Amino acid sequence: MDSFDNISENEIRIIGTNPEEQKTPPKSNKWRVLMMSLAVALVLLAVALLWPKAHQDAAEPAKPVATVQQQKVDSVVVEKKAYVEISDTIINNVSLHRYIPVNAVPRLEVGLLKAIPEEYVLGAMAADFGQDHGKYQVIGAFVHQGKMMSHSKSKYGFCALLKDTVVIGDDLSTSYFEQAIEENGDFFRQHALVHDGEVVTKFITQGEALRRALCVLKDGRICIIDTDMSVTFDSFAEALCGYGVRDAIALMGSGAAVRWAVDEAGRRYIAGADEYDFPDVVNYIVWVKPDHKKE
Repeated sequence: MDSFDNISENEIRIIGTNPEEQKTPPKSNKWRVLMMSLAVALVLLAVALLWPKAHQDAAEPAKPVATVQQQKVDSVVVEKKAYVEISDTIINNVSLHRYIPVNAVPRLEVGLLKAIPEEYVLGAMAADFGQDHGKYQVIGAFVHQGKMMSHSKSKYGFCALLKDTVVIGDDLSTSYFEQAIEENGDFFRQHALVHDGEVVTKFITQGEALRRALCVLKDGRICIIDTDMSVTFDSFAEALCGYGVRDAIALMGSGAAVRWAVDEAGRRYIAGADEYDFPDVVNYIVWVKPDHKKE
């Protein structure tokens, strides 16, 4: 074995273990390092794949159940209650009672009502009738569900009911009569009292009696207004104008002519005779609960 001093000037001697052992680690250590590296790589890969989804879920939480529930709530149809707004006032020393139907459908009925149906929230006798050669018939033009029952033009005022719409006017030559026939609607004539906010002067009857009218207010609402005192047509019409009525025609207003109204609390107010032996041509304008189907 050479001594440490036996080294030439161009040589370097390394003192230690076998150089081959420095270059190659034991096999067991190499596999351990490889497995740890693989495990770390798999963890990093899993984090890379799952991170975007976890971030999205945290930012935008899923809500399919809430959406379905909200749709079910929105699809529920709340039934509107049908009733009558009732108010009283005095205009020009004439007491007036006003009845405005709410959420109810207008209709013309023919034939004596022995009892007032529960689904009728507002109603009154409509067109006058009388005897002709011993037979009762409606006075003035009259159409019921598209069927003409009378074609007389003895009264200027009219009411047409077309597809749940009420039209009130003052015209002898209106086309609503023919339209009611064509569209299976209703039509009747009565004395005109107010037109375009002014008193109509065509009527000549000046006797005092209980009065009742079908009216259109200036805001477009339809109502029935009547009195509990006897007055002339002139006084009644002037009071209607003072109350803000735009158009009005008379309804049967004698003491025997029935009128009823059901308020929001379900109380029914009746005027006139609710039990009377009228002929078959007696007719009513009524407002019915919207869920009631006509037979």
